[in-house]
Amino acid sequence: MNICIIGLGILGITYGSILSDSDVTVICVDTDDETVDMLNEGELPIYEPGLKALVSTSVSTGRLCFSSNILKAIKDSEIIFITCEVPTNDHDFPDLRFMKPIAQSIGNHIEKNVTVVIKSTVPPGTCQIIKQTIQKTLNERQVEIPFEVISNPDFARKGSMIKDCLVPDMVVIGSDSPAAVERLKSLYDSLHVREENYVITDPQSAEMIKYGVNAFLATKLSFVNELALLCENANANIIDVTNGMSRDERIGKGFMEAGPGYGGSDLPKDSKALVEIAKAYGEDFKVLTGAIRANDKQKLKMVEKIKRIMGNLEGKTIGVLGLSYKPETTDMREAPSIIIVKGLVAAGARIQIYCPEGNQEAKWRFHKEKDEISYCHDAYEAAQDADALVLITGWREFKGIDQERLLTAMKDRFFFDFRNLFHDEPPKGFIYSGLGIPEKEIN
Repeated sequence: MNICIIGLGILGITYGSILSDSDVTVICVDTDDETVDMLNEGELPIYEPGLKALVSTSVSTGRLCFSSNILKAIKDSEIIFITCEVPTNDHDFPDLRFMKPIAQSIGNHIEKNVTVVIKSTVPPGTCQIIKQTIQKTLNERQVEIPFEVISNPDFARKGSMIKDCLVPDMVVIGSDSPAAVERLKSLYDSLHVREENYVITDPQSAEMIKYGVNAFLATKLSFVNELALLCENANANIIDVTNGMSRDERIGKGFMEAGPGYGGSDLPKDSKALVEIAKAYGEDFKVLTGAIRANDKQKLKMVEKIKRIMGNLEGKTIGVLGLSYKPETTDMREAPSIIIVKGLVAAGARIQIYCPEGNQEAKWRFHKEKDEISYCHDAYEAAQDADALVLITGWREFKGIDQERLLTAMKDRFFFDFRNLFHDEPPKGFIYSGLGIPEKEIN
């Protein structure tokens, strides 16, 4: 079977590599020649644990290739996956400006029965729009070629993309064609997806499921983060509180860790988009709107917390550990670190940053603050002569850090742990401040 994947972001590259390992031939295409050339040279435009090795192995078998020749890729394929970016417009509503030209290309170049699978996150009704666009192009060609359009949203998480694609919690397929559903299932069955993991529904419901999941997770995180702020004021411990709450099976254990706010390319964008989608259907999504505002507030509260404990930050040096919105990714989109670092600089502090994979993206995001920021090769350099350390992202390497070496390098001994990475054993010698837990000086 020949498969085409259109869109070479992290989703397209990961699925292309995984599917090519299931005895099918995959051609991944994109209009960005620079990205295609980079992949053909064995380099990746993004960081994802294990992905570079997987791509290399898949390419070496001859079953995976990268190209900018969309015409040939479409003509030769039986299943076409669309994994392109779906940005939002100035009003946070999803914009199909990249997807519609792809649909036109499909209509212009298919020569046999194909199944078009939309994996990108799209608003309800997109499958119908893409189907109409393809059919209109076929009509203009004056040809009759059967095709189906399926919604098959992706739920893989950055930092664990390979695992989530190989062992998914669920595979949502939205289609009005039982035959098209079976065709896609036969492909996924080769990846050993279990029958009970399939959710088969109509296209509009499939499209809504993805938004529903991300918006609910955003709401849950915002609630826990606000609860952590309340715990600080009430001298309670958010670790114990969430541990108790999560024992209730109606709540569950997932996404119950307090932090400085959620970020990334999915939760913020999809939450705002769902609010706008609701407006388009005449509904006012007050709960989700509140969660979005709470998340914005949470990031600012971290700066306020540092000021409250340290006092005037003018002339102070602060080491920052972690920039990406979560570990195991370079992605800084909507990351709490952006607001926190900018807020500290605005307060007069000088910043020393170390992130295992995020420094390069940070340099352009903090271009205006560049004179007050230096980028370090490790955590110990970030701690050198610092008045405080602020841990923003819980990379695994930080857990095993030499705490005594950090303390020796620092000028003062404030330690802000916004991921509660050391809540069970606070680092000795520091004035330790977690999030939602009582502040303490550890001797």
